[in-house]
Amino acid sequence: MPAQSQSHTLTSAQAQVVARKKKEVWVRMFLWFFLSVVFALLPTGGQYLNGRQTEGFHQPGFWEWVSRAQLYLVSMGLAVAAVGEALMHLWKSNQSFRLILVTITNMLIMLIAAYLAPGADSDKKIEAVVGQQSLMMFVTVLVTSGVSTWLCVKEVGVQQ
Repeated sequence: MPAQSQSHTLTSAQAQVVARKKKEVWVRMFLWFFLSVVFALLPTGGQYLNGRQTEGFHQPGFWEWVSRAQLYLVSMGLAVAAVGEALMHLWKSNQSFRLILVTITNMLIMLIAAYLAPGADSDKKIEAVVGQQSLMMFVTVLVTSGVSTWLCVKEVGVQQ
């Protein structure tokens, strides 16, 4: 009988460790989202709120507002951070095919965003097109950088 209670205690302790690691993974993902995504979008929100306080403020339409959000630059920043984290992780650990694939995708997003970003500031830009393209790129990089961060954080949690 004592062997069973010791085995039960061991699995209970293991379950607590697994639960703690899952919580750490979710905390790190929240921190990534808050510090990377939310802070990257704060200047756009600030610009909008600041504009509302000025006389003669023109209420922009959705695509006009999105085209002013500099989402190409935000996308590049998220992709660069994800690539950097993934490369550091791949350098130290086993190479995960999924992480390599997501990292290559993030590199492609960086290149495309670098190519498209200068046109977003042009006087001749079509605001709806810039807004749509930059929003699609932002959503894509949000997913790919989130997956990259998730893979890195989850594997680090498993290794600890």
